[in-house]
Amino acid sequence: MIAIVVLGWLPAVAWWLVARTRRIGWIVGLALLGWAAVATVAVTAFPRAQAEVSVGYLPVAVTIVGVGRAVENRRLGRAERPRGSWLYRIAVVLAALVAGICAPFSFYVFNSEPFIPSADELLPVPAGLSTTVEEPAGHPCGSGVCGRFITVTGRSGQPTSDVYDQVRQHLIGRGWDLGNGGQSCRPTGWLLDRRSMCVSVFARDSAVHVSFEGPRAWP
Repeated sequence: MIAIVVLGWLPAVAWWLVARTRRIGWIVGLALLGWAAVATVAVTAFPRAQAEVSVGYLPVAVTIVGVGRAVENRRLGRAERPRGSWLYRIAVVLAALVAGICAPFSFYVFNSEPFIPSADELLPVPAGLSTTVEEPAGHPCGSGVCGRFITVTGRSGQPTSDVYDQVRQHLIGRGWDLGNGGQSCRPTGWLLDRRSMCVSVFARDSAVHVSFEGPRAWP
């Protein structure tokens, strides 16, 4: 995540190094800011698009910078020694490496490794219920799948069946299609992220247990 944030600044840095006019500089700068806002909103509103946005952000941003520089060169002619030209070249090379190498590698990583589901898939639970989250430790993954386990208990004297129904309806309200049972799977991404996440809800020992599994997409 840190690498994505850092590399996401490359187009803005590259443009700052070579911008020659205030007008076009502001136009391209605002275009980069707008694209960053669109990417942020897209990931927030459509979490399943995270892989596509992460991979596609940099190529679009670099294209915006390239168009801005081409427009300036056409209007003003090519500068003999552009300000910060060598830093600009480094930024362009890094961006090209990310687009050409890191993007395919990200596609492989997204699908070939299992993942630990977030407890936020369930939390916070409805008022009156208590939870115990078993934090993954040691070897939380095995046989191509990682797990997250949460125990839910109700108020004193509350039947376990009622707690089970509350938890089940809570998950349905969060988009899980549990049907008439307590198990379901759904994809975590769209085109690039081919993994799925599964949930299982069952009652045992006067408590309701919720397990999330994040398997890899490829064997």
